[in-house]
Amino acid sequence: MKPFKVNDTSSVRAWFLRIASLVGLVAAVVAIGVFFRKGDTLTASLLVFASVGCSILFARSWTGSLFTLLESAKHHVQGVEGDHRHEWHAFKGQRVRVFLDANQRPWFALNEIAFILSIKVDDKTFRHYGSRELGIPESARENCLSESGLRRLIKYSAHPDAGALGLWLDREVLRVFSNRLGHEHPNGHA
Repeated sequence: MKPFKVNDTSSVRAWFLRIASLVGLVAAVVAIGVFFRKGDTLTASLLVFASVGCSILFARSWTGSLFTLLESAKHHVQGVEGDHRHEWHAFKGQRVRVFLDANQRPWFALNEIAFILSIKVDDKTFRHYGSRELGIPESARENCLSESGLRRLIKYSAHPDAGALGLWLDREVLRVFSNRLGHEHPNGHA
């Protein structure tokens, strides 16, 4: 939870409600016990309703904090970092981030693909790749390979997992995107 500034009235109000409802809840539970010991069931019953009200207020005041934490975790898992949207896919236990450009075409994080194929990332390795194969799409902050760039890299790679990476590309990643967009993949896969 973020600390609040003194002039931030909504945060001050939220914390006041949290503390007041917690104190009210504890006081009501203690008072219920005292009145039950004395045999005053009417007052104890009224305090039960008061404690339920305080617990509802307590739960309501903490709900925003709880859901804010859950929402940030959800964004991290879904792959939203700042303004950059990406998805996570796994190839043999190794994560691969897939960014989407403005036309909803996938771009694959170069560092992660290079790690899988044991390729050194430098200017010499990718000097013949054009801007449609290697670049930084607007949804990413790092170099990425387009689908055609990844296929080219797989085609000329001597790594033993290159063929499996090509199958993974078609069967797991591109099929998900084509199903989501509701059209057939150019290779004929639905």
